[in-house]
Amino acid sequence: MRKDNKATFDSLLNPDKVIVPPSNRSSRPRNIDKESTDNHNNEEIQACPFCSGNEDMTPPTLLQIPEKGAWQVRVFKNLYPLLDTEMQDEKYGVHEVIVETPKHDALFHTLSVSAIAEVMRAVKERIAYHYQNPDIKAVIAFRNQGFRGGASLQHPHSQLVGLSWVPPTLQFESETFLNLAEKGYCPLCMNPGDSRIIVEADSSRAFSPIAPRFPYETWIAPLHHEPSFSNLSDVQIDDLAFLTRRVLNALQVLNSRIRANKPFDYNIIIHTEPNNDDSGTFHTHIEIIPRFEAIAGFELGSGLLVNHVDTQQAISDLREILLS
Repeated sequence: MRKDNKATFDSLLNPDKVIVPPSNRSSRPRNIDKESTDNHNNEEIQACPFCSGNEDMTPPTLLQIPEKGAWQVRVFKNLYPLLDTEMQDEKYGVHEVIVETPKHDALFHTLSVSAIAEVMRAVKERIAYHYQNPDIKAVIAFRNQGFRGGASLQHPHSQLVGLSWVPPTLQFESETFLNLAEKGYCPLCMNPGDSRIIVEADSSRAFSPIAPRFPYETWIAPLHHEPSFSNLSDVQIDDLAFLTRRVLNALQVLNSRIRANKPFDYNIIIHTEPNNDDSGTFHTHIEIIPRFEAIAGFELGSGLLVNHVDTQQAISDLREILLS
C-alpha cells in the first residue's frame, strides 16, 4: 500500500468505533450459550449473582427500588466492564448492571407495567447522576435478551454505560437533530396522522423509524419534545413502560410466526442527549430491535443493513396485533 494512502485506509478502521475491554471481561459468567429455549446451564453457574440473597456476589448496591426493604430493582457496578474505569485514561467509562426483578426466570415483557416503569426510573436516576460528571460525555442504557441479542445471563437485567466521549451513532443522531431543527423540523415530533405511528398512549407514541434497520424495528418516544431521558416526568415514564410492554408482546407474537419455536431475542436501547449537547434539539427515545435475523457477511462487509420486511407492512402487522 502506498504510504500516502495509509491514513485514508486507516480511517475505515476507525479506532473510535472499536472498544477493547479490560482482559477480565472474557471471564464473565454465562448461562446463555446457545439459541435454545433452555438456556440455564446449572453445571456452569451454580448460583445466580443477580438473585435476591446473593447480593454479596456483586459489588455494593448503588441504587435500589424501593429504597428500604426487599428490592425490586437493584443497580451496581459491572464486575466485568466494557471500559477501563480509571479517569486518567484517555477513554474511560462507567458500566453498571440494573437487575430488573428478583425473579430469576421472569421475562421482561411479562413484568407488570409498574415494574417496567421502576426499571426506567432507575435508568433515569443513573443518567442524571452520571451527567453531573462533565467528563462523562454520553450515557447509553440497554438490555440484551437471548442468544441473538447478546445476553450472557438469564436473570432479567439491563446495563448502563457512560463514556468519556460521544460514540458515533449518538453523535450522528445529535448532529442530525440539530441540522433538522435549523430547518424547523424534528423527526420525532410527529403529526397525529403520520403513517409511521403504530400506537399511542397519553404522552408517548410507538412508531417505525424512517428507515428501520431490522424487521419490525420500533421506536418509542414522548409526544412532546424532550432532549433528556432524565427529565421525563413520572407520567411519561409510566406511558413509556406501558407502550414498551405492549410492543414487546406484539413482537413476541410475530416472533412465534416467523421463527416457530425459537426464543424471542431482542435489544432495547435508550438514547438520551449527549452531556455536552446544550442545543435542546435531541429527542430522547427508546429503540426496540427484534433479532429475527442474524447480521451476515454482506452487512459486515458493506456497512449496509438489509431489512426484508417493507416498512408499511411491518407497521400494518404490528397494528393488527396491537389493535385487535
